[in-house]
Amino acid sequence: MKWRRILTIILLGIFLFSAYKIFSYLYEGWKTRSVYDGLRKLYQNQLNYEEYTGEQAGTSSEADSSGSESMMERYKTLLEINPDVVGWISVPNTAIDYPVVQADDNDYYLNRDFYGKPSRAGAIFMDYRSDARGRDRHIILYGHHMRNGTMFKELEKYKSEDFFSQNNVIVFNTLFNEMKWEVFSVYVTETNFPYTQIYFASDEEYVSFLKKIRERSMYQKDIKLTQKDQILT
Repeated sequence: MKWRRILTIILLGIFLFSAYKIFSYLYEGWKTRSVYDGLRKLYQNQLNYEEYTGEQAGTSSEADSSGSESMMERYKTLLEINPDVVGWISVPNTAIDYPVVQADDNDYYLNRDFYGKPSRAGAIFMDYRSDARGRDRHIILYGHHMRNGTMFKELEKYKSEDFFSQNNVIVFNTLFNEMKWEVFSVYVTETNFPYTQIYFASDEEYVSFLKKIRERSMYQKDIKLTQKDQILT
């Protein structure tokens, strides 16, 4: 009978460990949604206030007294919480609707949320090499592929040709400008392709990079690419 008691204890241990893992997974998903739902409310309230008062600063035609672009009012509350905020991204017909932050490296926000607290989901963050004002030729944003559907998980929807054709404009705004981006390429790549290349030696090298991205796309779009184009990955 002793071996039965030992087996029961082992099975109970396995059950409790499994229950703990399931609870941790569900709690982590709930916590992630709760954090970012709260931030969306803050952002939307500021956006509504901005529209109500007409205090939408930051468009490319506006500048402060020093000649610099003015920051949009909608970000002031978020910046009081976290000065690393550099913008906001939203993708139509997905759960992707998040603030974007930027640190001094690409590690800090891998496992920290918007508040800097430990989180498996991390945050949506801009490559530390990118210009926070969004003036680079190539802007790169990172986000985890979370099985619970949060963060950048739903970018997978672009693997569907119908979704690709029907949701071809996304929004990524910096603190200073509103920007809409046309989706012209969706591809899965190994790291041997330099998809995070930011610096280009010449216009020709940059245009060549753009063409390679287009060629790798699962679906082709008739679009002209030039050295004046700016891209978001």
